Amino acid sequence: MKYFLLIVLIMVVFFMRHYMVHSVFTPQKRVNKKSPSLPYENIEMEGAKGTIRGWLKKSEKADGCFILVHGWGSNRSVMLRYADSLIEKGYDVLLIDVLGHGESDSVQKQVSIETFVMSIQAAIDFVEARSEVNSHAIYVLGHSMGGLAASIVNATDPRLNGLITDSMPTSLESISKSMAGKVTLPYRPFGWLIVSWFLVRGGVFFKARGEWHLEKIFNQQLAPAFSIHSDLDQKVPISSVDVLMNNSNFKEVIKVKTKGHHNCVQDEHFWQHVFHFIESTKGGEGL
Repeated sequence: MKYFLLIVLIMVVFFMRHYMVHSVFTPQKRVNKKSPSLPYENIEMEGAKGTIRGWLKKSEKADGCFILVHGWGSNRSVMLRYADSLIEKGYDVLLIDVLGHGESDSVQKQVSIETFVMSIQAAIDFVEARSEVNSHAIYVLGHSMGGLAASIVNATDPRLNGLITDSMPTSLESISKSMAGKVTLPYRPFGWLIVSWFLVRGGVFFKARGEWHLEKIFNQQLAPAFSIHSDLDQKVPISSVDVLMNNSNFKEVIKVKTKGHHNCVQDEHFWQHVFHFIESTKGGEGL
């Protein structure tokens, strides 16, 4: 009997491993169903782990360039909700599919925080290399996991002029909820195991625990950083922003009352907050 139970336990463990790897750690590559309004350019950037694909939309004024970075399991088309307002305000906009997402290459080992970071750094390299793109001021607007990865970049790369995060997870627990999607599991022990395994498979467990320790990252933003969160976000609870308000050098943290994890941009004052922040980063004003 005990051998039978042992076999059952082993089968359950392997089933859970298979489920986590394919349903949680490997984001579904969603097709970009929506394209930008014309004109735009299809672009490709070569990164260390594959080709990153995106869209470049140029503004006539070009006060700088915004790199838009989606979250876990998403793609660049969902970031179009930010693009038109930025272009109308006079910014070039680069929308990318992070490695392992959308039309960008898959990664051999594992999609991870590091593949998000690498994708953002490749996008910054691309903007700097293109003479017709206004790279004198480079900003990143990242949603959810894209915002977290962008904050890691902003803590280590001095090339950004400003960072905006929308609904960014600020703890391993909120990362777990953001990754798990509709799968509801208690953080301890299941969510903790998910995140730890995610970091181990991505090869960044010790880096995330040490060099990428979140509270350390949030206190080391090089360019001015702005974060916005919804009171009604079920994936990243509003309590998770306390670390940004009380123990970070983020210049501004805003709470809005729009419903859901993807709807902060629907707040009537969203763009007023964003452009006020951007103006505050110019003319030598900083942290």
